[in-house]
Amino acid sequence: MILPLALTCRESLPDWLRRRVDRDLENNAERWRRIQSAYAEAGAAFKAQGLEFLVLKGFSHCPDFVADPRQRPQYDIDLFFPENSLLRARDVALDLGYQPIVPFDRHPIDHLPTLIRKTGWEWRGDFYDPDIPLSLELHFRFWDEQTERVAPQGLDEFWDRRQGRELDGSRFTALHPADAIAYSALHSLRHLLRGSPRPYHFYELAWLLQHRADDTIFWNVWFELHDDSLRRLQAICFALAHRWFDCRLPAAAADAMEHLPSQVKRWLEEYAWSPVAGMFRPNKDELWLHWSLIESRRGRWAVLRRRLLPERLPGPVDSVHIPDRQMTWRLRLRSRWRFLKFAASRVLHHARALPPTVWSGLRWFAGDLELGADYWRFLLAEGFFDFGMFVFFFLYNLYLLQLGFDEKFLGLMSGIMTAGNVAGSILAVFAMRRFGILRTLMASFALTAGLSAIRSMVIWPPALLVLAAAAGLASSVWPVALAPAVASVTTEKSRPRGFSFICSSGIAIGIFGSLAAGRLPGWIARAHWTTTIASYRASLLVGCSIVLLALWPLSRINKSAAPPPAKARRFHRPTPLLLRFLIAILIWNLGTGMFNPFRNVFFARRIHLAVEQIGYVFSWSQVVQVGAILLAPSVFRKLGVTRGIAGMEFTTALALLALAAVTAPLSAAIAYCGFMAAQYMSEPGMFTLLMDRVSIGERNSASALNFLVSFAGQAIAAALAGVLLARFGYPPVLTSAAVICALAAFLFRVLLGKPKPDSPSPL
Repeated sequence: MILPLALTCRESLPDWLRRRVDRDLENNAERWRRIQSAYAEAGAAFKAQGLEFLVLKGFSHCPDFVADPRQRPQYDIDLFFPENSLLRARDVALDLGYQPIVPFDRHPIDHLPTLIRKTGWEWRGDFYDPDIPLSLELHFRFWDEQTERVAPQGLDEFWDRRQGRELDGSRFTALHPADAIAYSALHSLRHLLRGSPRPYHFYELAWLLQHRADDTIFWNVWFELHDDSLRRLQAICFALAHRWFDCRLPAAAADAMEHLPSQVKRWLEEYAWSPVAGMFRPNKDELWLHWSLIESRRGRWAVLRRRLLPERLPGPVDSVHIPDRQMTWRLRLRSRWRFLKFAASRVLHHARALPPTVWSGLRWFAGDLELGADYWRFLLAEGFFDFGMFVFFFLYNLYLLQLGFDEKFLGLMSGIMTAGNVAGSILAVFAMRRFGILRTLMASFALTAGLSAIRSMVIWPPALLVLAAAAGLASSVWPVALAPAVASVTTEKSRPRGFSFICSSGIAIGIFGSLAAGRLPGWIARAHWTTTIASYRASLLVGCSIVLLALWPLSRINKSAAPPPAKARRFHRPTPLLLRFLIAILIWNLGTGMFNPFRNVFFARRIHLAVEQIGYVFSWSQVVQVGAILLAPSVFRKLGVTRGIAGMEFTTALALLALAAVTAPLSAAIAYCGFMAAQYMSEPGMFTLLMDRVSIGERNSASALNFLVSFAGQAIAAALAGVLLARFGYPPVLTSAAVICALAAFLFRVLLGKPKPDSPSPL
């Protein structure tokens, strides 16, 4: 649509360009005369056979979409026939000398294969060449519902409302003006959804909207004639035409745009310019618009598969108007070469579009979750931290076993480290109030990585205990800051989903962490011909290095996302509800803390698995946990938060009883997967319950109290379990842990089952 645009600023064009525009206008005027002649010939032949038809697009768009047919390029004549006369119309066209470019088209759009006359014409680089042969397209539907998976209602009525028209002496039948707008929008939308948008289609819509903006009677008729589903699709094209060409909007069009679905409005806000940008940098952002319009899941995946993995080869691109008898071997060779070049360019186009499509898809579905960029940066930081620390803690106890330490020392060390967590959870609150959550987290990550690296190098028992306490002190910031940090980068609506993703992603990372940790010592030993002890130590240092990578995404989070409270209160008496919550949490951590620090030792000592086999067991348990935690929000919606938590804790108790009874590797692995899934499935509910019951300004304190009590329970349980394991073995200890977990489930159900509706009180 270069000519109408050029005409609007013709006087300001350079002389050479003005002459070019004048020449193109002259050629296009000649082309219009030939279009009239070709249409008169075809129309007379169809009418002679008693065939009724109407003209789509092309010159029928004048004067509503373009002022003059001489200013609109046209390369084919689009005619619509009812299905019962379509094949007869094709036969008439064949008798006129037209023939299909592709005889058998398995992927029709909404018309038969394009019909052309082979006049011997060849492309000469001039889009306004009056000698370009006109083609015929015989349409049999106004919209391809089967391919697009979107079904606007009322299209069958277009044919019944057809009207006679006259333009420059040519008489023809066309769509009702309101239906012509609908069909033009559908045609534009089809090109958009199939990745081939043409700006001039939207320019013509903009022209119509601009010049009909004040015609209230016309738009009232348009509104009455069209179903909501049809107006919705038109409104998408109106919105794009308005954004691209800044046209005026009739009140009816503006109202239709206002009533678009929220997801469509979101696409227009984020990707309205993507079709234009795609002319220079390939993308397929229109996929997410199409996804929003389709209601069925099956239809969505069918369109996604078709757009990402195109099944259709391009049609002929050269010498299509040359008769077969004139095709020399040189022309055939040139035609095949140009086809191969074009096909290769399309493959390259789809390959170049894939990475931005994947990225835009991630952005689209992430935005649908109402989780902003700061949330995803925080999630990435959690990923680095969890992966590195998972490698460290998976191997550290096994490393100490290699050095000759037993469960009694491991339990004492774990208890001292957890005691450090207790003290650190108190200090973490003051640090977060003084320096903010992000700065405190960054300092914690750096200290945790450094102290863990020192722990992997030192083997003197008293030093190990001191370093364990220091590491517990430094690492305590992460669990205390987790809940308020996630709460600060989520909304009330997205918070349960945010906590679920945080918990499940940490476990998902454990899948790869388990596999990596189980194999890392062997890889290092084989690569450097080193001892087992040295390979373990090197693996621990690798984990510490990964922890430091978490500093990068943390540094990019908006500092205002998690600021320190403006008027931070020091400490106030916990509310009765919070006290009940803390009692239940204490009992829960006493139960799980009797086994969690010894999980890897349990499989090494009692089940007699090698480190790589333990890695596989832990990895599979993480896979099960991911599914369980992602399922948690549904369980909480169905059962309620407190009932859901209690049920998961009771299931954890049953899994501990199973672990106490089994000795076979497979049975132990299955029981362990059940234990880990049930235990961690309850975490999103606990975090949500705690954060929703306290005021925003007191979240840091509530989180600190939560982890203070949790760490205290774990410290007592770890130290006690280490002594009991050394004396009695695993079955009695795990049975005791199961009883305590069942008691915790009972307390959650009784103490928190009927929360008062009062607003949260200060801690």
